[in-house]
Amino acid sequence: MRLRNIFNITSFTKFLLSIPIILLVLYFLPVLGVIMLIARYFVYGSRHYYRAPIVLLIVSLILLIPHGLELAMANFGFELTIPYFREFIGLGIYPSITEYAERIFIIGIVILIVSAIIKTLGEKITAKLSSKLSGALSNYFNQKEQTRREEIKLRTTEAEERIENSKKNIEHVVKCPHCGKVNTVTGTTGKCKSCRNAIQYKEK
Repeated sequence: MRLRNIFNITSFTKFLLSIPIILLVLYFLPVLGVIMLIARYFVYGSRHYYRAPIVLLIVSLILLIPHGLELAMANFGFELTIPYFREFIGLGIYPSITEYAERIFIIGIVILIVSAIIKTLGEKITAKLSSKLSGALSNYFNQKEQTRREEIKLRTTEAEERIENSKKNIEHVVKCPHCGKVNTVTGTTGKCKSCRNAIQYKEK
């Protein structure tokens, strides 16, 4: 039940921050509408960077068509035979619609530029952080591998030294080639106890 409530709150928030609702709020409360546009980026993230400003520009241009035609007829002195055109531009709400269209056009342009800057900076910062993180991880694993190799080399050297030392401590029976006396030597070399000449153990 709790997860369902969270889902409903999220859906309601997205509904409040939808473009039609924002367009409606921008007509009556422009400041609140701009705040909702900013909040929309935090909800949707980088998925809809340009959607809202582009929709604002399209809507503003559509709403400004009658005003553009009116200016063209006034400046160039021609008349258009569009049904109910004069009645529409004569409505009391028409100036408010024109002002609203100009307002959302400016807001759309500003947000489009800011969105492009934020997206570009975000991509550069992300790429830089990714590069630094990749380099740090690479250095960490290289250092770890180097440490592991040094430990293996050290263990191998210690094992070889132990084997060598164990060989030196082994006693061998050696017959002196000089006097024929049988001696016991530790390791591979020694001296004959009888004639004091050097003797050496040789593996057969």
